[in-house]
Amino acid sequence: MGMPFIHSVLQPPITVVADGILSYDLPVNPLSALLISLQPLNNTATITNFGLVQRMLSAIDNINVTHNGVSVFQMSGADAYAYSTLVQGIDISQANQVTTDNDRRCLVLPVVFGRSFANALECLPSTTRGELQAQITWDIADTGFDALQIALETVELPDATPEFFQRPTTLTQAFGATGDNDVDLPIGHALRGVLCFGTTAWAGAVPAPTLGRMSVLRDNLQFGYASTDFETARLIGQLSGRRLSAWNEHLHGFVDAAAGQAVTQRQSDIFPLMENYVYLPFDLANDDMYTLDTAGASDLVLRCNAETADTVRIIPVQKFPVAGLPRSRRISL
Repeated sequence: MGMPFIHSVLQPPITVVADGILSYDLPVNPLSALLISLQPLNNTATITNFGLVQRMLSAIDNINVTHNGVSVFQMSGADAYAYSTLVQGIDISQANQVTTDNDRRCLVLPVVFGRSFANALECLPSTTRGELQAQITWDIADTGFDALQIALETVELPDATPEFFQRPTTLTQAFGATGDNDVDLPIGHALRGVLCFGTTAWAGAVPAPTLGRMSVLRDNLQFGYASTDFETARLIGQLSGRRLSAWNEHLHGFVDAAAGQAVTQRQSDIFPLMENYVYLPFDLANDDMYTLDTAGASDLVLRCNAETADTVRIIPVQKFPVAGLPRSRRISL
């Protein structure tokens, strides 16, 4: 018999009645994934309000998973989508993908706690009840949907003895001027990569992206990324075989009274949600051969030569040892 797993419903579908934070106690067995299901009604009486993915994800302002109060996963719904796609290579599932007003759709956003799903060596360790929690900040009033229902499911690996998990956390910084801006990255644990969001994408006749030309400096010396431009760096994450199926072009058919079945032009290749993101991996071959060891470093920064001065979100992705988590809050009598 193979190694067991437990896939179960943590929160059956409920309607979120107000904006704000809802907290959930997560299972006590080693935890590989939390699946967040968004199930709103379409609000498409005005069809320009429709959004296939991005507007759905705006229902999640923040996901914060904590172990004894320490964050082990923290980012917005949109950032979590980009993380799943660009860092982990996970395609997102959506049911009843239609524009019919008041039809209910379902988009599932995965939160996977290792480099890969169901990885017995990389997941969150066993806990006692209440030590592992998810706080999700819901926004029920964004454009394009209403009557938001949500549900949560989890995947546990009871016999797993993980040594590590993958820890992404969000740093937000407003660049005060164009030119070089430094973002301090965490040190002490291995860095697998950096997911970056810039408010201004590479677009227009004279593109001027927020992130511009980027480099990584360890103790003031360029390390790995000596220099790369935002628009070129956006391919780097796919060099190891990750797919971006959401960007695949396809044709739309319709029935024309005169010509019969016909097709429209292909969809735009630009997926607006992803235009502002870039992932700079250090774990180039997905085997930790090139993962950046930050132990002993006194300083680690991402330097961006900003072409437009506005806000960035920088998400370092750490290979974090389970042994580095805080111990149980329980007191032995």
